Amino acid sequence: MTSNLDTIAEVWEALRMHIDLNERKEAAETLVNYLMENNYEASEIKTEFRGDKDIAKALTYYDDHNLHDEEEDDYDDDYDYDDDRY
Repeated sequence: MTSNLDTIAEVWEALRMHIDLNERKEAAETLVNYLMENNYEASEIKTEFRGDKDIAKALTYYDDHNLHDEEEDDYDDDYDYDDDRY
């Protein structure tokens, strides 16, 4: 029996050729976001979609984007909004 991620990779492979080249980047980013939000690990995605440049770029984008968001969250946590000195 194949894993869910394996099935998703097969569906992506079957459909990606029908996605306009100008829209593939966004489609790959949407797929990666969906997978990450559903608790798939980046390493699992990378392995299952190996050789797919659109997915690889989307994973890089996801990592870069979420790292930036986490840094902003850390900054907000350090700021004391109730401190009267500001």
